[in-house]
Amino acid sequence: MRSRALSYFPLLLLLFGLLTGRAFAEESAPPEAKIEAPPTTLRLELYGDGELYWPCGVPYEDPGFAAWDAEGRDRSGDVRVEGSPVAWRVGDYPILYFYPISDGELVAARRIVHVVPQSLPEVTPPPRGTICLTFDDGPGEDTAYLLDVLARYNVKATFFIVANRSKYLDILPRIAAEGHTLGIHCYDHRSYEYLYKDMEHYCTDLLAAQKVVHDYTGRYAHVVRFPGGSRTASLLAGALDGQFSELYGTLADMGMRAYDWTVQPESVTKDTVGTVTLFTHPREPYEYAVVLQHDTRVYSVYAVEQMIQWALDQGYRFAALDETFPEIHFEE
Repeated sequence: MRSRALSYFPLLLLLFGLLTGRAFAEESAPPEAKIEAPPTTLRLELYGDGELYWPCGVPYEDPGFAAWDAEGRDRSGDVRVEGSPVAWRVGDYPILYFYPISDGELVAARRIVHVVPQSLPEVTPPPRGTICLTFDDGPGEDTAYLLDVLARYNVKATFFIVANRSKYLDILPRIAAEGHTLGIHCYDHRSYEYLYKDMEHYCTDLLAAQKVVHDYTGRYAHVVRFPGGSRTASLLAGALDGQFSELYGTLADMGMRAYDWTVQPESVTKDTVGTVTLFTHPREPYEYAVVLQHDTRVYSVYAVEQMIQWALDQGYRFAALDETFPEIHFEE
């Protein structure tokens, strides 16, 4: 019997503790442990996909990111970003987003941007007797008048713009809406030496101009003309260390084709009568003529109506350039 009573002793002790409740617990529990708050943590979230395919030649815009700390405060402004895609060069570009939370510790996320070539349509030679009027260096104060003349005869033309001419850029939507082609001359026409300093200078300038065209029209340009023409560009591009020959391939990756010109009626006379005379007296009939003019030169703009009248009377047709037209390169 004694051994049996002893075996019940732990059970009795437990029952006594349950009955005495809180007092028993307070006497028997160890001192309450002091709990430290967890260190502040950060949540970093990328918008868009972690792997992006970006068309070459389109100015890169990151989809963005957001970051919050443990208290829900926005810490996006404290996130650092390393790396950026070269939007004019095909390749794979990692971008790292990170925020240090202590020495040697950080919260990070990674995105890969694949810059991929754009496709170009096949070249289709235009019908014989096609004239493409093209205007460089605009827009300018006479561009609106020129558009009125073109509309009067339902003639479409091509405008190779200088994209930092902010005083006149509001006319770009009209040019596009009326069916003309917007092409890129450059963003900054400050000097040939600056523009053709190296491949990066030229292509960065080109992307800046693309952004302007898109901001005003919602479209990107697909035709380009080198300031000074391709011969000037190739001569000055000695600084490119032979890279100029690669530029046409880069332009193709960007979904663009380059066009010099075959007729330059304003080159000698610099007056309206002389411009009309040179255009209306070609040495040989025009087959595929790309005419260089400037909508920033009033005498050239005023010659356009007579040029159109003569050409239509001779049975020629007008067309705006697009990337399906055969390229024209002087240096070849």
